[in-house]
Amino acid sequence: MADAAHIALVVLDLFVAVTAIGGGIALVTGLEGDRFSPAILRNTPFRGFAGPGLILAIAVGGSAAAATALTLIDRETGAIVSILAGAILMGFIAIEARTLADQDGWSKTEIVYFVTGLLMALLGAVVWAA
Repeated sequence: MADAAHIALVVLDLFVAVTAIGGGIALVTGLEGDRFSPAILRNTPFRGFAGPGLILAIAVGGSAAAATALTLIDRETGAIVSILAGAILMGFIAIEARTLADQDGWSKTEIVYFVTGLLMALLGAVVWAA
């Protein structure tokens, strides 16, 4: 069980690291310009997507990347960092879902990533306790 949880944790951490860093870069560089209108940011302190993109890439992606590396190097430390990275992801998603102006409730993508963050935290606890 501990080995399966460890492998699943590494996979989830890596998935979040790659997608958050990639998504953050896409937001900062304007690659998502056709997909998102700046009007959705009207309830936020941001007037463009560079700020949210940097937070996504650095805080969410960076913490997940650190969790991935540390979980491979030292299970216990990596598990603790994975719990933190999962909490950061859940916080980012909850704030995003609450503040974006064009939404009525949570999107499917937000639900998937929130649950992914929750799984990172739970698996981190399982690996840490093992």
